[in-house]
Amino acid sequence: MSSRQLFFLGMKHGIPVVLGYIPVGIAYAVSALQAGFSPFETILMSFSVYSGSGQVLGVGMTAQGASLAAIFIGTFLINFRYFIMSACVFNRMPYLKAPIKAWTSFYITDETFAIFTTAPEERAKLPYIAGLIILTYSSWISGAVIGVIANSILPGWVAAGLGIALYALFIALVVPGCKSNHKIALMVVMTALFNCLLSLFIDGSWAIVISTLLWAAIGACLIKPSSKERGRSLQNCNVAEESK
Repeated sequence: MSSRQLFFLGMKHGIPVVLGYIPVGIAYAVSALQAGFSPFETILMSFSVYSGSGQVLGVGMTAQGASLAAIFIGTFLINFRYFIMSACVFNRMPYLKAPIKAWTSFYITDETFAIFTTAPEERAKLPYIAGLIILTYSSWISGAVIGVIANSILPGWVAAGLGIALYALFIALVVPGCKSNHKIALMVVMTALFNCLLSLFIDGSWAIVISTLLWAAIGACLIKPSSKERGRSLQNCNVAEESK
């Protein structure tokens, strides 16, 4: 396939992601405005962060009056997975120069990672992921813009209801893992309980950070991936090497 065909194929395969990004982007924008962000700051955050979970966490912690240090640590932890995802993506394109890899890594999300690393070898090219990234990134920003506009014209009770969608997003991210592994469910419950207890003695934002670090470390020691999961991860990260 030509570079042009690969580019538009990447955009085509990103359409299902768009259908999820725009509603979540709208909900994020409404919550950010309710937390005290200006319309400009709300949209700028979508431009510069591009992580739904990171933006939601940042907005929530800001609303609680968290310090910049706590927000930085919290968003760093929740986005740490992108280091691994980016490494897997670029393992399929070892010919790219470091500056291009560094620039492209900013646009890697859970969805683009899943689509690209499972694509056939003939599609694992820069034009394909470029088409995928351009469509999904622009849709996320569009969602934030629509949310800013909608917040100014929708009734207050409707706008307030949209903010709840962000909590639904986190629940949707957590529940599948909890259903497949009872140990993960236990870690989630223990993190929540420990955070509630710790919030009685220290600032709530730091309670979130400490609870996340502590129980993530405990979970890393107690929860081991199955042989099937390890095989799938190795396959995704080593496709480029196997094809040589």
